[in-house]
Amino acid sequence: MAEKKKPKTVDEIVSEYQKFHHKAGKGFADRIKKFEEFHDPENIHGRQFALHAQYTLFGKPGKEKEFPGAYNQAYKVLDKFLEDDNDKLEDDDKLAQILETYADNVLQKTLGESTFKKFMENAEKDNKMNKKELREFKGQLLGQFHPDGEGRPGNIFAENYLKELRGKKKIELIEHLKTLSERVKETYSSHLRNKALEGLISEEDRLDMAKYITPIFQERGLKHKKPHIVRSANEQASHYGALLQGGTETLMKEAGYKPLKYEKKKEEKK
Repeated sequence: MAEKKKPKTVDEIVSEYQKFHHKAGKGFADRIKKFEEFHDPENIHGRQFALHAQYTLFGKPGKEKEFPGAYNQAYKVLDKFLEDDNDKLEDDDKLAQILETYADNVLQKTLGESTFKKFMENAEKDNKMNKKELREFKGQLLGQFHPDGEGRPGNIFAENYLKELRGKKKIELIEHLKTLSERVKETYSSHLRNKALEGLISEEDRLDMAKYITPIFQERGLKHKKPHIVRSANEQASHYGALLQGGTETLMKEAGYKPLKYEKKKEEKK
C-alpha cells in the first residue's frame, strides 16, 4: 500500500511561491506563471490560508490539540473567572490573563512555536522584562494582525485598550473576543496570501507586465481608457489577479474598466 501523502503546511506552501521571488533569479516568464498558478480558480492555496487562519483563531474540529483556537482558549479562562453572562470583570490581572492566553495562542501559530519561544526567552532572560513588560511585548507582536482604526499596529495590553474592557460584563467580553478574533483571522489570512505573492512581480516588471496582460484583457473583452503601463507593476498585478479569479464585475465597478463592445459602440456613433 502506498504511503499516505502528508498535506503541505501553510509555511511549505508559502515557501514554494517564495522560490520564485524576483531576487531568487527567476525571469519574468517563470514568475508570471507562478502568479497565474496562485490565481487559478482551481488552486486552493488562498482558501487554505483562510482556513488555517480560521483554525488558528477558532480551533480545528478533531485536531483540538494541534489547533485549540485562541478564542476558545481565552474563553475558557474567562469562563473560569465569571460564571454568569451578566457578571462583571473588575480585576485587571484576570483581564490581562484572558488576553495573554489569547495572545500566546495566536503568536504560537503565526510566528511558530520555536520562534515565539525564542522571543520570550530573550525578553525574559536577556532583557529582564517583568510580567507587565512581557505582556506589552506580546501585544506588540500581535499588533501586526490587530491594526487600529488608522491601520497602525494595536496593542491589546495598552492602558487605553484595557481601560475600555474594565468592568465589562461577561457577555460583552465574549463578544469582544469574537470580534477581535474575526479581525485577526482576516488580517492573518491576508498576511499569508501577501507573503506567498511577495516578490513574484516587482516594479522592474512594469513594462513586461503591461505587454503581457494587455492582449489578455482584450481577449477577455475588457478595456480601460488608460493603458496598463501607466499603473505600477503591483497595481497591474492586482487587476490581473482579479481578472483571473473572475472579478470582471469588480474591475468594471471599482477600477473603471469597460466592456470592449461598449467602446466599439461609442466609436460607431462618432
